[in-house]
Amino acid sequence: MGNPAISLRVPLVPSGLASILRRPGKKGQVTRIVRVAEALERLYGKRRRRGRRSPPLDTLIGTLLSQNTNDQNSYRAWIELKKKYPAWEAVAVAPWQSIAAAIKVGGLKNQKARRIQEILRRIHRDWGEYSLDALRGKTNDEVMEYLLTMKGVGEKTAACVLVFSLNRDIFPVDTHIHRICNRLGLVATKTAEDTFRSMDSMVPAGKSYSFHVNLIQFGREVCRASRPLCRDCPLFDECVFVLKDAFAEIPASAGRKSNRNFLITEHLSETRN
Repeated sequence: MGNPAISLRVPLVPSGLASILRRPGKKGQVTRIVRVAEALERLYGKRRRRGRRSPPLDTLIGTLLSQNTNDQNSYRAWIELKKKYPAWEAVAVAPWQSIAAAIKVGGLKNQKARRIQEILRRIHRDWGEYSLDALRGKTNDEVMEYLLTMKGVGEKTAACVLVFSLNRDIFPVDTHIHRICNRLGLVATKTAEDTFRSMDSMVPAGKSYSFHVNLIQFGREVCRASRPLCRDCPLFDECVFVLKDAFAEIPASAGRKSNRNFLITEHLSETRN
């Protein structure tokens, strides 16, 4: 059993460190990011993009389905949705309750169903088709600006479209990567959006994809939200998490096994005809 005295309701970084990290010293932070990224590549390998990428609209909807759930459940929701409605036009005109029933395994079914239909109808109004292929000729900033005007689409979702469909060198940040980057002292931020903006200018060119994917696996296997395995952490010496020494005293539990390598954004293209 774990120590009941340990509470996670603490700052992500020690008192005083936040102000230090905000002082000028970008070069030093970039060096630390490179060191952490290379350590994760030694642990998990240098990740490379899959050969077949999903269309931007598929990635947008797939990433929306992944909000507030795990990738395996969101992928099951994706499979059921595409099985019931293979074409996006059919999704756009179907009763929203039918969409909700198809994606229920991914959670927040009603909210996601309505947002998916709103997004599809908006895209059709803007481009005359159910496709975002027109974004391929846009800059990163133009793609972000357009996608962020859609309800339910945040910077992480938009960045995933850029990385996984448009092959851009950009670093998506979700709540888990936000947590890890703060624990490691790479940033001192309060939100995932702040972390995205801070990290975007510091992740070295060519490292974004591999670093993003490796951090996700690291967060699933080691730097977990509620019970991090600090005892076995290969980045223990880099970490500034205030409770790392306390958690290092707790033996690792077996836990539930899962496919820690699975990313919904890398498997969307497998469902296409």
